[in-house]
Amino acid sequence: MGSGIWEFLEHKYARSHDGLKIHYVAVGQGKPVVFVHGLGESFATWKPQLEFFPRKGFRAVAVDLRGHGDSEIPSRRITMEDFARDVLSVLDAEGVEKAYMVGYSMGALVLLELYKIAPQRFEKLVLEATAPEYPPAMTEVLENMSMHEIAQQVAEFAVSPVAPSELKREIYEIISRTDKRVYIQSAEAATQKSYRDILRSIQVPTLLISGELDYISPPEVVDEMSRLVPNSKPLILGGVGHMPHRERLELFNEAVLEFLTGV
Repeated sequence: MGSGIWEFLEHKYARSHDGLKIHYVAVGQGKPVVFVHGLGESFATWKPQLEFFPRKGFRAVAVDLRGHGDSEIPSRRITMEDFARDVLSVLDAEGVEKAYMVGYSMGALVLLELYKIAPQRFEKLVLEATAPEYPPAMTEVLENMSMHEIAQQVAEFAVSPVAPSELKREIYEIISRTDKRVYIQSAEAATQKSYRDILRSIQVPTLLISGELDYISPPEVVDEMSRLVPNSKPLILGGVGHMPHRERLELFNEAVLEFLTGV
């Protein structure tokens, strides 16, 4: 990960609306930018962003959603609203009234859910590699796989065929740590409804980022979303799959920085 800012990473906890302990990390000083990971992941997916944005004058905050990373696993069934309130609890714990929000894949849907609850907490919004709705989760298939097998598949198919093996290994290590029940419940929660109405309601400037080779959130889906969100801009990064923030991290970081600091 390198030295420097990473050494100053603060590991902190917030209490969500139902008392669950939510782990998050924060680093840097300045305007807060909040990062929300995808299905089965943790704050660790945002390593390059946690190094980059504090150097540009931001306070970078990355959340572990309930059941993920070092956050507590709930005893009751996971919902998307719970995830949204986890992010809200982190904003409250940090004393942040309004933040720049960046969500990846399922994390983007979590931010849409949060926008429905608390639109006043958003300064600007970045939705990466997501779609207004997904086909139902393949629960039966997932039930018959181990987390080792699930993580292997995700690591292979989340990125382009030419992605470096070190990146695939890192994705595998993050996903394989996740509890299988949490993974399946999260997948089911994320695929239960359409987010088109929430997208239409967004009033803050929004950047929509996807990879050219992303079969989960292909360029045409991003185009559709840009027609739904009033003040939005689509950005397709060439030659990458479902994980632009890791495959083309320099391009991703610069594009997000330009969006956040632009008028």
